[in-house]
Amino acid sequence: MSAHLLIVEDDPEMRDLLRKVLEKEGYRISVAGDGREATTSLSRKPFDLVVTDLLMPDDGGLELLRAIRQTHPTLPVIIITAFGDWGSYSRALELGAAAFISKPLKMAELIAAIQTALAGRGAGQAV
Repeated sequence: MSAHLLIVEDDPEMRDLLRKVLEKEGYRISVAGDGREATTSLSRKPFDLVVTDLLMPDDGGLELLRAIRQTHPTLPVIIITAFGDWGSYSRALELGAAAFISKPLKMAELIAAIQTALAGRGAGQAV
């Protein structure tokens, strides 16, 4: 059975692109438009990994990561952002992000980070 990923992205076009690319890689994909929607999804079904945007309305990626650590302490979370700054990067690592990837996304890098995180080797890599 393939891994089930939750994609959290407020931009509908980016969310759809990520879903399509990752489904072609063989993953089962669910999507959420923000951290609140993601939290609801996480409470309803199990996921193997979360890919979340950093900056979103309402609950952003760091808030979501903090919430996930309280309820799913071992769930790998990859943060993607167009606005990567050192403070956000270091905070994401402190909260246990598996990877922190800057946009524009190179899909091969995202897929490699997902594979690494799912294999249990993804502790704090920046791409």
